[in-house]
Amino acid sequence: MSKIVELLPSNLSIPAAEADALLELAFLVTAVDGHLADVELAAFTALVGKLKGGENVDDLIARFADKIDPEEIEARVKELAPTIPKEHHELAYKIALGIALVDHDPSAPEDDLQTVLGEALGLSKDKRAELSREVALGGGKA
Repeated sequence: MSKIVELLPSNLSIPAAEADALLELAFLVTAVDGHLADVELAAFTALVGKLKGGENVDDLIARFADKIDPEEIEARVKELAPTIPKEHHELAYKIALGIALVDHDPSAPEDDLQTVLGEALGLSKDKRAELSREVALGGGKA
């Protein structure tokens, strides 16, 4: 199976603030159902390693997990998504979906928030479906 880090362009170089935003969006979409499976945590950890090097994963999770109510999480996604540069909107969508699907246990809250994320990023329904097909081959990316 492919790895979550394979969703990242090999030449990706982004500022720390953008990496934080990408990671927070991915975390929120995955954690909105109130459950972070071990395989989701492992995928998130791999993504942190690739985007933030030596950043402490537990510290990031503690910072991102301050919103636990689904309405708060949705509001945060709507606030954060537009801060991602347009050229990385598809990437933000793909990595959030990749981590959410890695446990092969999609949930309605994850699906709903993925839709909110796609809309907040300005991705058409057809584009979201195309990106979902790319990521979902094999049920997600570990």
